[in-house]
Amino acid sequence: MNFVSVEFAYLFAGVFSLLFLVRSPFLRKIIILSASCIFYAYWDWRFLGLLVVVTVMDYYISRFLAQSENINHRKVFLTFSIVTNLGILSVFKYLNFFIENLDHLFSPLGWTLKSVHIILPIGISFYIFETLSYVIDVYRGDTHPANSLLDYAVFITFFPRLVAGPIMRARQFLPQLERGVKINLANLIAGAQLFAQGLIKKVLIADRLSVGVDTIFADPGIFSPASVWVAVLAYSIQIYFDFSGYTDMALGVAKAIGFELPMNFNLPYTAQSLSEFWRRWHISLSTWLRDYLYIPLGGNRKGKLRTYTNLMITMLLGGLWHGASWNFVIWGGLHGLYLALERLLRGRRPPSTPWQRPLAWVKALSVFVLVTVTWVFFRSPSFMTSRIILKKLLFLSPGGIHWLYAPALVFVPLIVIGGLIMRRLEYRIPPLTIEKPYAIPLLITEYLWVYLFFPTQVNPFIYFQF
Repeated sequence: MNFVSVEFAYLFAGVFSLLFLVRSPFLRKIIILSASCIFYAYWDWRFLGLLVVVTVMDYYISRFLAQSENINHRKVFLTFSIVTNLGILSVFKYLNFFIENLDHLFSPLGWTLKSVHIILPIGISFYIFETLSYVIDVYRGDTHPANSLLDYAVFITFFPRLVAGPIMRARQFLPQLERGVKINLANLIAGAQLFAQGLIKKVLIADRLSVGVDTIFADPGIFSPASVWVAVLAYSIQIYFDFSGYTDMALGVAKAIGFELPMNFNLPYTAQSLSEFWRRWHISLSTWLRDYLYIPLGGNRKGKLRTYTNLMITMLLGGLWHGASWNFVIWGGLHGLYLALERLLRGRRPPSTPWQRPLAWVKALSVFVLVTVTWVFFRSPSFMTSRIILKKLLFLSPGGIHWLYAPALVFVPLIVIGGLIMRRLEYRIPPLTIEKPYAIPLLITEYLWVYLFFPTQVNPFIYFQF
């Protein structure tokens, strides 16, 4: 069920109305859990059973981990949870990738392996990471186990963030559930504002850019280098507004029914280094990889070479988390290489100069270009397509810009400059609250604006495929 659909509007209206009318905390949890199951089953009801199995299994494992004092038993149960969860993820997401690569490897010997028809359950990468972090946190003693299976089920299946995040920790969500759902006009207004913000990003910006991006990435060989360059830059903008738009909508829906979700983006294209970029882009994933992979591997505590190795492993696996393709592995590897080189050169920064502010803009632009190049692998349907696009980017030849991208020549730079300006104003713009006399008129204007320019068809969110 897409946020931008009539079906979701009916679901949310029903959930909000029931939560408003019902005062019992237990019944409110039942309402949210039921809505989450309907929301997920709408995509494919067959995978609801898998979600139930994972939820029940890790709930009882976490209860055992919290109660047992036997270190060996605790390690066995933790290992079982990690292996089972990653095994489920691997079968659904990576089995065919593994089979295809083995087939290529052994085909010269005359051996052939056939891929298996497997449908990828939507949101599996997100909820597997959430349930893993919960079990690990309980094992470490960083969080208390949920009070009941109902509480844990609401946490894992919470519909605003179930299929594409943000990836949330139990210690961020369960205390909110224990305090109780807050249904009031102030939360509804704040949530509606966030949802409108995400809707504008998705419908009026990301989906508009996708028309040309999809056309050129489908067959880049027939377009001029200039057109390909603009398409690649446009995709950088598209994926940001698509994913951050989804996140804003998720935060808005959660806020409207009284829950706070963590921020997932913080003007990433204004970053002046690659490490800063990852502190601003998909924050819930980058912090998960840091806390449950990079630091357990040793982080930066075991020498420079080990630090660079840990960065590469973390980012390679981060790339693979996005999808079963060598393109995603290369995308992650490039980011790992960038981060390792940045760390290597960190101690060689030039002294402060009067040109510090212009240099900041140069740094931000450099990071944007480096990240944009990696998006080529992320977006391309195959490695061959990536090669064609990179050749177009590196070896310029005569040719004009395709008509699809004439508007983007103005649109893309304006968005980048606007982002840099927003960074300056980051903490100066007050949130929209019910106390503001213009709150409701502004919201009505925003939704009318979206309605006027609403397309006949809305594309699925990019991160739904992961």
